[in-house]
Order: sequence, then C-alpha cells, then structure tokens
Amino acid sequence: MRKIVIGLLTRVSGNVNANEVDGDRIRIKKLVSTSGEVYPFVSARAVKRGIREKLAEWGFEVDPFRIGEGNKLADSGDPIKYVDNDLFGYLYIKGNQQKPRQAPVSLSPVIAVEHTPIQIDFGGRFPKKVGSVNPTPFETEVADFIGLMKIVITERVGIFAENEKTDQVKKWDEYTKEGRITKQDNTYILPDEERIKRVSALLEILLNEGWAYPRRTNYFAMAEHISTIIYAGERLYPVWKASEEYQFKKELVPYQINEKKEFLETYELKKGLVPKKDIEKLATWLVSGVWKKG
Repeated sequence: MRKIVIGLLTRVSGNVNANEVDGDRIRIKKLVSTSGEVYPFVSARAVKRGIREKLAEWGFEVDPFRIGEGNKLADSGDPIKYVDNDLFGYLYIKGNQQKPRQAPVSLSPVIAVEHTPIQIDFGGRFPKKVGSVNPTPFETEVADFIGLMKIVITERVGIFAENEKTDQVKKWDEYTKEGRITKQDNTYILPDEERIKRVSALLEILLNEGWAYPRRTNYFAMAEHISTIIYAGERLYPVWKASEEYQFKKELVPYQINEKKEFLETYELKKGLVPKKDIEKLATWLVSGVWKKG
C-alpha cells in the first residue's frame, strides 16, 4: 500500500491540552519514565481538533456531530460529505449496530523528545468589589518543550468499503447517482481530483500553515514547526529516528532509497516552507501511483 510517512519536530509552550484538575491545580498531560523523567505531551485528539478548524477555513465541510445514543455527541459517519470523517475515520453507533472506519491518516501525540521540567503558573479569580468575597487561587502546570509527532497517510483517503457504509446523512447509492462517488464491486471511491485536493490540504495544514491549540483564551499557542522529514513509498519507515540536535537529516536514514520509486526529503521549517510543488507531487502519487514531473 502506498503511504506517506512524516516525522515532525514542533515547539509547544504553556498548557495547551490540560489533563484533569487536581484540587486547585490544572495538570498538564505528561508521561513519566521508570527513572522519573517527565515528558509532557499534546494528545492527537487536540491536534485533530486544530486541523478540523483549518479544514473548515479551507472551505471543506467538517462533521458537526449528531446527537447519538444517550443524547451524547457522536460521529455522523459520512466520509463523502465530511472530510474529517474520511481522513480521521469514525465510529458510527446506532443501537446494537457499530460501523467503524479505520482512519487512513494516523497521528501520534506530540511528545517531548527529552526530559522537561514542569513549572507552575499561579493565578486567581478576584472579586470585582474589594472585600466582598475571598479570592479563589488556582495553579496551572506549564512547560516549554520540543515535541515529536509521527504521521502516516495511506492511499485509502477517499476510498470506502461496503462495511463502512452508514447511510446516516444520505444513502451512498444516492451519492453514486449524483456522480460524487463511483462504486466498484464493494468499494466506493471519490474522484481522484477530490482525493488529491483532500490530501494536499491536509499536507499544507500539517507542514506549512499549522493550527491553533485548544485552551487558546488564556494560553494561546500555535504549532511552531522546526524540522520535518517526509518519506513516500510502500514501506513503513520510522524515518523520525533520523534526527540530531532538533533537526532531521537524510544521511541518518539507514535505508537505500530508490529515487525513481520513492521520495525522501527533509525541510528546515524555521527557515522556509515545504514547496507547493512537492506537496502536489506527494498528493498526486499517493492517489494515482504516478509521480508528477517537475
């Protein structure tokens, strides 16, 4: 299966994706090693939320969610209409029926690459009238770290199996009659042009434009990328291991790349963007299997 494998080093400051509240303290999400080292992280769910907002700004329809079982918000399960149901998958539940779509786009959390001390930011809610009530103090755990995010995008973007069919918003056969998808045996496929458009937009947001993290009212933070490495081919390379001093380096990848069939490149994102021609080349290849010239 064709896939694009990406390692992304990015800087995170503050507490952009809080964990539970413990007494008066708002905890930061973190991992603790057996030797006591601390690695704060941002969940993949928080990153996806930021990317969904950017996709909506780009003009795509994103899932507004439906009221599901128990009056809880649930996935709409329409990957033809909603781009995020296509890219990030869904779990559609209705009664005893469950229809999952395995995401063609996999994202890891953004995890600190080295031990990072946690600092405390003291705050308080004070009465408008002096002496009316006592102030309410609170503490927020914060950190400044460089994190690594791992991303894999497969050629299944815009391809849907019969067992993923939900007919929640509109019956897929109606989409077929309208010409929005093509049915081949037990598979429904969006037009190549739409699939390339979705992959290109995702790559532009992931690598160049970035996103704003949640909790932005008091801790506004955007994705601040430092370096990225991109591999495209049939194999699942852990290319993110090829980093040194917070930079990815091609020469550290211990594999022989066939330049005619595969793609491997690094980019210093503090100095520039991933060129548009490279993003178009990757998106076109992922969908069609053909390398775009130029």
